[in-house]
Amino acid sequence: MSQATQISSPALKALVETTEKAKELAREEIKALRKDLLFLERQLNSKKTPPPDEVPLHDIVHGAMEIFKAGSLAMENERMLAGMKDAVERSLSEDFLLGNGATLLKEPAGWHWISPKGVMHFLGSGEEPQKAVAKLKRHLPRKPKAQPGAEEAEAPATQDA
Repeated sequence: MSQATQISSPALKALVETTEKAKELAREEIKALRKDLLFLERQLNSKKTPPPDEVPLHDIVHGAMEIFKAGSLAMENERMLAGMKDAVERSLSEDFLLGNGATLLKEPAGWHWISPKGVMHFLGSGEEPQKAVAKLKRHLPRKPKAQPGAEEAEAPATQDA
């Protein structure tokens, strides 16, 4: 998940920072585990038997557990962030629909909007407000683009008064 979206809440920032720290820890542990596994492989392939103190078995098990802990924390945090993002998008979509006169009806079920001409338009199911927003935007009247000359003409009129 990309954290390019704006994060305003301190709790969300802390969650993102925790996720990044967990990912970094997991990457470091993976590098260390690789080294330990290569050393173990060399020891097992050699003809002489290494002293038990030189074999990093405990380090391998401990590293794998650290990778599991850090990786599961990072994945869980990313899942929660994705859920939060979806909830925010859904809420913003519902606010847009309600702000532009759309209503969520039980019968006929779904989002509906009545145009200024009195025509009822079905926008989408109640479970998909993002799709309903896209359909509503097609029906809403387009605002004319501001003309640069119009703003300059209005500015001197307000200064004379």
